[in-house]
Amino acid sequence: MKIAVIGGSRHIGPFIIRALIAEGHTVSIYNRGRTATSMPDGVEQVTVDRKVPGQIAMALRDHRPDAIIDLIAYVPEEVEEVVTALPDIRHYVFCSSTVAYGLIHRTTPSEATPDTPDSPYGDGKVACERLMLQQHRERGLRFTSLRMANPYGPGDQLVYTSGRDALFLDRMRQGRPVLIPGEGISRIHSIHVEDVARAFVHVLDRPDCLGRNFNLAGDEILTLNGYFASIARALEVPLVARHVDHHFFRNHQALWQPWSRKFDFGYPWTVYESGFDVAALRATGFRCQVDHDTGVARFAAWLDQAGLAEVSSDDDGEDRILAHLDK
Repeated sequence: MKIAVIGGSRHIGPFIIRALIAEGHTVSIYNRGRTATSMPDGVEQVTVDRKVPGQIAMALRDHRPDAIIDLIAYVPEEVEEVVTALPDIRHYVFCSSTVAYGLIHRTTPSEATPDTPDSPYGDGKVACERLMLQQHRERGLRFTSLRMANPYGPGDQLVYTSGRDALFLDRMRQGRPVLIPGEGISRIHSIHVEDVARAFVHVLDRPDCLGRNFNLAGDEILTLNGYFASIARALEVPLVARHVDHHFFRNHQALWQPWSRKFDFGYPWTVYESGFDVAALRATGFRCQVDHDTGVARFAAWLDQAGLAEVSSDDDGEDRILAHLDK
């Protein structure tokens, strides 16, 4: 098929594009062309600014793809412009997010769980899905929405108390303590970017995937303790960690505001549990192939090869926080 990938220059995009090429599809990427990235030979670049009304519609009408993978639609107006431009599109695959479920506590939502987003980002994604479902019922729009959990792998950094981070990996390699918020029993549900790409290719043009939302996450739901233990195994080092009451990260933000690395994420990381039922997508035949230990090892190797591995020091924020706690 002739596939248009809207977005595609960052993180999951290049993996999806390579997976499409490997399956024999013809691929064009539609974006502003401002992010330098290496693409396989034969990938067409269509320069378009989605924020300018009408540009994406005109480009799609000119090129007439068979299917669209939309990685950067956040509000219904952006979806509406695409599906209005190509009302008979063979398949519209939408990148959504598990933020649609909002605060899930200790539950493990399936696609039948009511949407309860609690952020503008989540509100937008859910509104996009509702528009597509309405269009599917009224005129047969052939869509699939993949609600992606935490993706990780080359092209981005790993989740940590400071948000997305890579420096903490060097701390682990050097035997320096890392910070685990709370008791480490909150859950994190990740998926490697290679498996994300496989999923987007898997659903293309499948009748059993049309008109549906799917949770997209890996096979392993880890506790935070398990998450850091997995990273330690991947790095082949003992885990040296300190558990810090998660309320500390909410109540002491002034401590690290002057620092380059902030630690604000330590509180919401424990509150926003991440664990999702992925049985529906598995029932269509999809299987993940990268376990968490292997995925982290590949990520660390990529950081080293790309020269992006940050180096820890005695002045890291973790050490300053620990010194503050030990006063």
